[in-house]
Amino acid sequence: KKMVLYRLYTDIKKTFRNGSILTKLIYINVAVFILVTVAGVLAFLLATPEISVKTIKLLSVPAWLSSLISRPWTVITYMFTHKDFFHILFNMLWLYWFGKIFLEYLDQKKLVAVYILGGIAGAIVFVMSFNIFPAFTGTVRDSMALGASASVMAVVISIAAYVPDYSVNLFLLGRIKIKYLALGIFVLTSVVDFSA
Repeated sequence: KKMVLYRLYTDIKKTFRNGSILTKLIYINVAVFILVTVAGVLAFLLATPEISVKTIKLLSVPAWLSSLISRPWTVITYMFTHKDFFHILFNMLWLYWFGKIFLEYLDQKKLVAVYILGGIAGAIVFVMSFNIFPAFTGTVRDSMALGASASVMAVVISIAAYVPDYSVNLFLLGRIKIKYLALGIFVLTSVVDFSA
């Protein structure tokens, strides 16, 4: 068993070291998800929910400006943090599929820049919305954002804008242009995120 685990660890390390920036972004997201999951399991086993809460709080971007000032790193860490399995699964699938297309036309540095800047833009919109609109007045102090949705959406939209007529073959739907697919993903994720 130790040998199998060691081989798995060395394979992952090698893939991470030799992989593209797309692979690295996915690995970082998965590693942080595992960390958050382990914190949740420990919180449950030790009957200390604050372990899980503190971990999420440490990594998620807060809407409340005073909290954000005391935890400025969260503007970056939140875009690698997921709590729910399906949230990370779909974000990583979108990132993988559209990231592959992105790398066909643009370089790895641009992919990282779009991912990070898209995430920062998402954090700014989140914080501004909660501090400007009266609808959020009662929840602004306790609200936090987490997940790579803004970063992934930035990758999706940027490559769809760069090669709008690029076509992909979708099961049951046939060939569809990337611009329509990006629009559908944007609407779908906006509705899901808003209703969550």
